Amino acid sequence: MKRVLIAVSIFSSLFLLSCRKESTLSGSGSGGGTEGTRLVKLVNKAGQDSSVSEFSYTSSGKITSFKASGVESGQAIDLRISYIRNSSGIIQKQILKGNDFISIGIDSIVTIVNYDAANNRYKNAVSVFSAFRFNIRDSLVFNYDLTGKLITEIDYTDQGSGYKPATKTEYGYTGTNLLSEKFYLFNTITSGFTLKETDTYEHDDKKNPLQFASEAAVLNMNPFYSTNNITKATGIASDPADNFVSTETYTYNSSNRPATSINVTGTDTSATTYYYQ
Repeated sequence: MKRVLIAVSIFSSLFLLSCRKESTLSGSGSGGGTEGTRLVKLVNKAGQDSSVSEFSYTSSGKITSFKASGVESGQAIDLRISYIRNSSGIIQKQILKGNDFISIGIDSIVTIVNYDAANNRYKNAVSVFSAFRFNIRDSLVFNYDLTGKLITEIDYTDQGSGYKPATKTEYGYTGTNLLSEKFYLFNTITSGFTLKETDTYEHDDKKNPLQFASEAAVLNMNPFYSTNNITKATGIASDPADNFVSTETYTYNSSNRPATSINVTGTDTSATTYYYQ
């Protein structure tokens, strides 16, 4: 659940590619969560680290905010995202605040989300912010297949000389579950995208506690794109040192949703507890 990123590629794409091993799956603690059906909190423990992820919703169950706090890899984290929706429940704006951004002089990053009402899907998201004395524009463009599934996400950045491609993600599916993600960086020498990593996923047959299929493009929380829960992620990178295998073993509550899980990635183990209302 650490992969909560919005249209800020100059930071997020680098973070995503460098930290994917640790963040592909959500793993959590000992003891069971409550027996409801709406996920409100994840508590993750890994060695001396401990973090909490919290979700808030509208009365109809649409997510309105996400908060992550605690310690990861020995570093304090404080990340908050607010989702501003219109009267129809469509996300129009995201506001991101985080201690990492404050440390480089950014109070918050506001992303304007544009919706294609005719096709009932999000089409792009645009952010404008200043960092290191540069004014930066960032634009994510979403593309879909004929069934409405998100299949590509292309990120463009403008640091003062016009929009230029930066990253691309390609999504593959098996039924209603996410099967694969391919991550590319734009190569200015060849003027094309270079594949950096391919991740593939396996799933259980139980209920995913959050299913964001229709809002996947905007929320960018890949463990929650699918109907079922990710049990294994395998990453093959252009640099073999970045290859990984990550497994997730669950216990379930009476609603067939995860109650606890253990994540093993290489020699690292973490535990998560899921809390519901």
